[in-house]
Amino acid sequence: MPKVRPYSFTERAAVDEPQADVVDVNDLSSYKILVIENVAEMRTTMGMMLGQFGATQVEYAHRSGEALGQLRRYSYDIILCAFDLGTGFDGLYLFEEARRHGLLKASCVFIVLTAERQSTKVIGAAELAPDAIILKPFTGETLYTRILRALRKKHRFKPIDDACIAHDFLRAIQLCDRAASEGGEDALEFVRMKVHLMLRVGDWKGTRDLARELLGTVDFPWAKMALGKALYQLKEYDEAQHIFRQVIAEHELIMDAYDGLAKTQAAKHEVEAAKQTLQDACRRSPYVVGRMRELGEVAVIAGDLPLAEQTLAETVRLARFSFWPQISDYAALGEVQLQRGDVGAARKTADSIRKDFRTSNDRVLAEVLESNVALKLGDKVKARSILENALHSAAQGIEPPSSTLGLALAQTCLSHNRVTEAEELTRAVLKNRHDDPKLAALVTRLYKTQGREDEALRLIEATAADIVTLNNEAVALAQAGNLKAAAERFLAAGKEMPNNLQMLLNTVNALLALVNQEGWHATYMQHAGDLLSRINTLDPTSGRGLQLAEIYRKTKRRYGMQ
Repeated sequence: MPKVRPYSFTERAAVDEPQADVVDVNDLSSYKILVIENVAEMRTTMGMMLGQFGATQVEYAHRSGEALGQLRRYSYDIILCAFDLGTGFDGLYLFEEARRHGLLKASCVFIVLTAERQSTKVIGAAELAPDAIILKPFTGETLYTRILRALRKKHRFKPIDDACIAHDFLRAIQLCDRAASEGGEDALEFVRMKVHLMLRVGDWKGTRDLARELLGTVDFPWAKMALGKALYQLKEYDEAQHIFRQVIAEHELIMDAYDGLAKTQAAKHEVEAAKQTLQDACRRSPYVVGRMRELGEVAVIAGDLPLAEQTLAETVRLARFSFWPQISDYAALGEVQLQRGDVGAARKTADSIRKDFRTSNDRVLAEVLESNVALKLGDKVKARSILENALHSAAQGIEPPSSTLGLALAQTCLSHNRVTEAEELTRAVLKNRHDDPKLAALVTRLYKTQGREDEALRLIEATAADIVTLNNEAVALAQAGNLKAAAERFLAAGKEMPNNLQMLLNTVNALLALVNQEGWHATYMQHAGDLLSRINTLDPTSGRGLQLAEIYRKTKRRYGMQ
């Protein structure tokens, strides 16, 4: 029986020849199409145009939020999106959000439809790379011709789609290599897709080297962006910052460059510079949730509370509209509102939490906010009573409190001088994200506001040391040849820290090593599969998670289980 080779970015096994797909791109009846247009008459007209050329699977959306919801549920082959969606959220924003969250397959054709007066803005931002931009008004023949041109170009991406859908990103990269080596007018698109996938699996060094090689020949903005992102992940902040500045100077509408620059500035503790960069980006493109969130967080660190409240409130609004609300946004907003003494606004935020997180344990954060409001108003008895209820409710949850809720409870406990409970809550949060510098900084700021910064540092160091010790014990067992004991040690630790990404990754690695050495074990493989699903939920972009998923698939194939 062949031994499973570890996932390697450099030693790639031969890839099977993909099955040739016989598809008539001229026949639109075989494609699932989404039309996004806020004007009802235009939706009707486009439906009739598409129907004339055989389209039968046409669906419609009239708002960005509705469209994103449909993209989360279904996989479309063709998307026709108006630039002006009538809500301030334009078609390029929608395209960027869909790409950011992995809602578009590689072969999906995305076409932006725009009036001539808006075309300069759209084309200027063409680094976002929709497959075509069609100026209104247009005829059915024009629409059909541009769709066919894009479909023919994208058809070769279908095998890559299939590999990505199966989360077999190594195969997808190999297919990109093969297609690029065959040449043709779209060879460069396959190289670009390869770079995108290398970033997706966290091959930072490989991305850096390939991007530098490409840039030695031609000045591609997307290759510069990939180089900057890889350098940032490799903590080569000075060079990354230089690259992002260069992209902005040459292409001021590539908004991703502003995000990258701000991250490098924040990593170098250049808080005011990061704030300025994000403000500039938000002025140019104000409807991206992640960017607005980053600005809010940086404004809090910089002590700019008016800006923090404004941007965090906008983040909450945008995230709700875009189907990606995060409880941390509400927590940060409520805290800023209380710091500014606006208890009325904090109460409204609590009401929003109850409405937007009805089925989540995070709704307990509303009670925490209410307790802090009562304390702010001087009603200590009421504040304590509400806190007791919040602690009880959080303890009744199926899973431990999220990091946001746990720290909010810890902060409120500190306000009531309930130090032991605060420590327990903080330790629980740190256990699940012990190697996250942003969380460590958040814990430090939280304790500092209570005059307890030294206690925060002690907790952070002690928790990290405990996890390192536990990990070393399991590794020592593995090195001594006792893989089963190592795997069991990791599984037991996982019950105490179910959201610790590093521990989950180590556990899956131990389980797969055990099965590949000692033979098939259905229970261990079930554990590995469940943990990989959890890893994907916690961090869909985890390069090591994707690598382990590849080993998991190879292991199942090795034993004839797939």
